[in-house]
Amino acid sequence: MPAPPLLIIGNIAPGANYRMKLGLSPATLAELERSAIGQQPPRHGEIRPGHVLDGRFAITRIITHGGMSTIYEAEDLDNDRRPVALKIPMEKLGMDPKTMSRFEREAEIARQVDHPFVMKFFAAPPSQSRPYLVMELLEGETLYHAMSRQVCVPEAEALKMASGVCQALQYLHEREICHRDLKPENIMLCHDGSIRLMDFGIARSVRSPRLTFVGFAPGTPHYMAPERVQCKRGDARTDIYGLGAILYEMLTGVIAFEHEDPMVIMNARVTGDPEAPRRVNPAISPQAEEIVLRAMERDPARRYQTAAAMQADLDGPGQVELTGRWRRLEPATPAKRAWRKARLIAPWILIPLALQVLGFLLLWHHLIKK
Repeated sequence: MPAPPLLIIGNIAPGANYRMKLGLSPATLAELERSAIGQQPPRHGEIRPGHVLDGRFAITRIITHGGMSTIYEAEDLDNDRRPVALKIPMEKLGMDPKTMSRFEREAEIARQVDHPFVMKFFAAPPSQSRPYLVMELLEGETLYHAMSRQVCVPEAEALKMASGVCQALQYLHEREICHRDLKPENIMLCHDGSIRLMDFGIARSVRSPRLTFVGFAPGTPHYMAPERVQCKRGDARTDIYGLGAILYEMLTGVIAFEHEDPMVIMNARVTGDPEAPRRVNPAISPQAEEIVLRAMERDPARRYQTAAAMQADLDGPGQVELTGRWRRLEPATPAKRAWRKARLIAPWILIPLALQVLGFLLLWHHLIKK
């Protein structure tokens, strides 16, 4: 593909400061770049660095690929080249109604939220050539990457981060929005010390129609609440469980119910409790352990009922009442693989057998009548 004319004339890499070298106003620069790079999408609808999406967003690089979408860094030519992030669904999923329904739901929720600890969304052009979301471009790293460099997060730091997430959750829950996919990958630690809660791909508003899924509910098994494993709708307390699981990992350095088989993980969440955090890391305070175990109660009624209540304990751990929850923990009932397999095979054996028995009974009844 030939280089865009503007880049040849100015000999400036995308994103550089054109004003000093060309002496042009921002409006003129934006117009020149639109004309030089062009507004037609690349072949097969692929978005690449150098493309200007909808005549407004100049793509500079790919930030990350996900299973459902790709995140791009771009410059908003209509807003003084403001750096933004664009979330664009994978082209192969663009025609999938379920995928687009989730994306539209995320866009709907994005229009409702405005909180310093929640990813900020900007208004997209009214006429879009393809579906996408416009988000603030954050400088920092995810909690997942931060935890990969250290065994455990210091307790005071972990409680502070969890408190920030609670603030974001309380804001969302007051607007009847549940995130439903809390995990370290969806928490950004910004360079300025703040946090952002990200990715509302499977978030739910209580006013939205329920989506149905084949198999089990969407989410990440390592942080999924028991009621979500059981395909129940869940509520604000579902997010509290997810945050408790994240805090468990930050304090202990291990994932609760860790196992290579997702089915074993989900079975353990439904039938048992995690190992006591202080048994894994004795340096944890009894108060921090109490907070984690209360958030991770299997019964939602026994958890914190609001994120604000959990935040109060995180901000004042010295006032946390110790109830001895760790003494009442129950081990998970082992999943019986043989029984699981038998349940899958049984219908294929029992249904034909039942039909044969039914046929025999009908024949016997017919003969008796004669």
